[in-house]
Amino acid sequence: MKCQIVRKSLKLDRFNFLSIAVLASLGLSNSFGGKAMAGALPEQILWGKPTCDVSRAEVLRKHELRKSALIANTNNPNAQAQYQAQYQGIIQKHKADLQACRDRTAPQTQATWIRLYPNDAKAGVLEDVFDRMANRGYNQVFVEVFYDGRVLLPVADNPTPWRSVMEEAVNAGEVPADYDLWKKAIAIGKERGIKVYGWSFTMNFGYGYSEIKGRSGVVAINGDGDNSIANTNFDRKLVSNGRAFYEDAYEADHLFIDPYNPIAKADLTAAVKALMLRQPDGMVFDYVRYPTNTTGNLIDNVKQLWIHGAASRSALLNSIDNRNVRELMAIYLKKGDLTADDVVQTEKKLTESLKVKPTNIKNPAETAAIAEGLLWNIATNHAYQGVINFVSTISAPLKQNNIPIGTVFFPNGNRVEDGKYEARMQPWDRFPAYMERHPMTYALCSDGKCVAEQVAEVVRQSPPETLVCPVLAGTWGQGFDGHPSFEKQMQAILAIEPKISCFSHFVYAWFEPESDRLRKAGKATGLEPATIPN
Repeated sequence: MKCQIVRKSLKLDRFNFLSIAVLASLGLSNSFGGKAMAGALPEQILWGKPTCDVSRAEVLRKHELRKSALIANTNNPNAQAQYQAQYQGIIQKHKADLQACRDRTAPQTQATWIRLYPNDAKAGVLEDVFDRMANRGYNQVFVEVFYDGRVLLPVADNPTPWRSVMEEAVNAGEVPADYDLWKKAIAIGKERGIKVYGWSFTMNFGYGYSEIKGRSGVVAINGDGDNSIANTNFDRKLVSNGRAFYEDAYEADHLFIDPYNPIAKADLTAAVKALMLRQPDGMVFDYVRYPTNTTGNLIDNVKQLWIHGAASRSALLNSIDNRNVRELMAIYLKKGDLTADDVVQTEKKLTESLKVKPTNIKNPAETAAIAEGLLWNIATNHAYQGVINFVSTISAPLKQNNIPIGTVFFPNGNRVEDGKYEARMQPWDRFPAYMERHPMTYALCSDGKCVAEQVAEVVRQSPPETLVCPVLAGTWGQGFDGHPSFEKQMQAILAIEPKISCFSHFVYAWFEPESDRLRKAGKATGLEPATIPN
C-alpha cells in the first residue's frame, strides 16, 4: 500500500518526482498519498477487460449524441431538444444495463476516485467525465470534497472556516457564487446509476488552516512543541492567503489537528453537515491518523506522539484517577522518560501534601522502568482513542441519517512490534464495525499476490459484517510502475478472498489522463474524443 498517490489537483505533472517503488520501500506515502505520487503515467492507455463495460459502438453513439446536443444550433431548439432526449434515452439504457450487469457480475461494486475542477462547471464536461466512468463499468465514485484546506461547497453557501474550491473561479467571473459543483456531480452520477460518495480529509486540515484566526491552539503538537508543518517545504510568504492550495504538498506541508480539540471537531462536523445536505450516497474519511515520520521507523518515545497539544494533554491527565500516576504522567510527557529520582520525588511530594509518611520504595530504578512501560501504554492508547473518537464524532450526522460511512487507511497503519508503534497511529482495526473499510493495498509484486495478502489481513482483522473494499493502484490492461493490471490484482484477491464484492481503482486520471489534464487546465469542452475499447 505504500505508493504515494496524488492529491493536489491530481496533478499529473508531479508524478515525475519519485518512483512508487522508492516510496514503497521507505514507507513515505500519505493517504492516497499526500500529494505526490510518483512515477510517470502509462505510455499507452489500454481499455483492458473491465466487467460490465459498454461496447465500442454504444460508447461512440452516446458520445455523438451528447456532442450534438451541445453544439446544436440554438436557432433550432427542436433539433437540440431531440438530441438531448436521445442522449437521455441512451443514458437511461446504460444505467439499467449497468445495474443489471453488476447484480450478476463480480464485483458488485466497482469504484474509482476523482478530483473535480472548476472547469467541470462548463456544460457537457462533467457529463463527459461520468459517461467515461460508466463506459468502463464503474457504478460508484469517490469525489474529493474536503482536501488541502479547501471544501467543495459554493462560495455563497459555505458555513465552514475553509475556502471553497471554487473561490478563484468565482472571483474571475467564471462561475456564479452559488454554483454547486458537488450537488451537480451527485445528480449526474445518479442519472447514470453511479453512486457518488464524498471523499474527505479528516485529521489533516490543510496548510491553509494555519492562516485562520483563532485556530493556532487547535493543531496537533509533539513533545518538542512543534506542529506538523514546522519543517514545511513551502515558502510561507509565497503560499499565504490560500495559495498553498495550488502547490504540491507533501507530508511536511500537511497541518494535522489535535483530535481532542473541540474546535477541530466543530469545524469538520460543520463541513460534513453541509456536504451531507447535497444527499450523497455515502462519505469516506481519509487521513484518519497522525502525521508520519520521514524514516518509516516505528516510534517508542512519548515525545514522538502528537498528544502534547493543550486539549489532548488535558484529556490524558484528566483520564487518570490515581494522583501518583497522574503526576508521573505529567513528568513523563515533559521529559520523555522516568528516572528513579522522579519516582522518589513524586512519592515524597504527594505524601507531604497529604501529611503522611512516604512509602519506602525498595528499588526506585525498577519501579521507574515498570511505571514508564505503564505510562507508554496509557499514552499510546490515548493517541489511538483520539483518532477513533474524532472520526466517530465528525461522522455522527451521517450515521444519524443512515448515510454509509467509510474510512480509508493503510493496512500497516496499526502496526505494533515489541512495544513500538507505527508513527501514523492509525487504529483502523478498532474503528466501529458499521464503518466501511477501504484499505489502500498498494504492495508491489508482478502477480498481485502480495496485494491479496494485504487484503486478507484486513479481512482477518475486520468484523464479518463490515464491508472491506480494497483500493488498488494501477491501471487497466497493463502493469504500471510495479503494480500489475487491475485485472490481475482483482483475480489474485478473489482467489483467496472470494467474498470480496467491492473494489476501487485509484485513480480516474490514470485511465483518463487527457480528460484530467484538460479539465485541470480549464480547457475541457465536453467535445473531446471518446475513449473506446482497443
